[in-house]
Amino acid sequence: MAVIGNQVGLTVDRIVLATDFSPSSESATEYAKVLAKRFSSNLTLAHVVDLSVATRSEQAVVGYPIDDMRRSCSENMERLLKDLASDRIRATAQTLEAHNPAAAIVGLAEQIKADLIVTGTHSRHGLNKAILGSCAEGIFRHASCPVLTIGPRVKAPPHGNIAFNRIVFATDFTSSTAEKAAVALAFGQDSIATIYLCHVLKSAGKDISDTFALQVKFESELRQLVPQSTFDWCTPECVVELGEVAPHILGLARRVEADLIILGARRSSTWFAHLADGVVGHVLANTECPVMTIGSS
Repeated sequence: MAVIGNQVGLTVDRIVLATDFSPSSESATEYAKVLAKRFSSNLTLAHVVDLSVATRSEQAVVGYPIDDMRRSCSENMERLLKDLASDRIRATAQTLEAHNPAAAIVGLAEQIKADLIVTGTHSRHGLNKAILGSCAEGIFRHASCPVLTIGPRVKAPPHGNIAFNRIVFATDFTSSTAEKAAVALAFGQDSIATIYLCHVLKSAGKDISDTFALQVKFESELRQLVPQSTFDWCTPECVVELGEVAPHILGLARRVEADLIILGARRSSTWFAHLADGVVGHVLANTECPVMTIGSS
């Protein structure tokens, strides 16, 4: 997606669908199919044979026989490709083998210069997450393109169609805020959507007047993210609230019946930092609409 000034030229020519063929991937597959149709995209199906849980022996007490994993992947890939071909979607399949599935998906996306990665997530937490990891979070913490993640409460797109009519874009103003807002506005313009720009104050001011001044200040900063040309197709709404970040984002999304939440994702220098839960993880686990994350450039 090319950034021109403070606007983005929306192109979604290449989509990577990261799938493990589990039920949590089915909704992600449906979203990827609809997006590929909408933007006439080339869709790359990507599955990673996870070598960290594979074993060469069928008699092993733990792990999965690698030949069975490869066979299952081949059968599922063939089934998905036939399904996509019947919907006249241009698709290819990539089977990768790696000890770090998220790193393999990110590497593939960079190799083919993907404009978007689509993935599902189980949204695991606590010990279960620490043991099994979170491939989706590993992807959006490191991907250089936007990532559309379909959480466990998100249903498949109704009637095989997507209309992002109400978009919540939440920012903490930490890095590349204008660029991320430009991507959100570009997706909004494609659907002529209502855009809600949101910032959550984590703490109040010294007194009521100081808190009010902070709200006015950040409302002004949110408005400055919107180019004048945007008002030709919509009137964005700026929302500044006080409290816990994730619950307020989720609350706003519910009130306006959002079709899409767009968040910034902080890049990580290590593949293990994603084991800690954060705002994005909490939103993904509890929202009923897709979440698009945009990393810092």
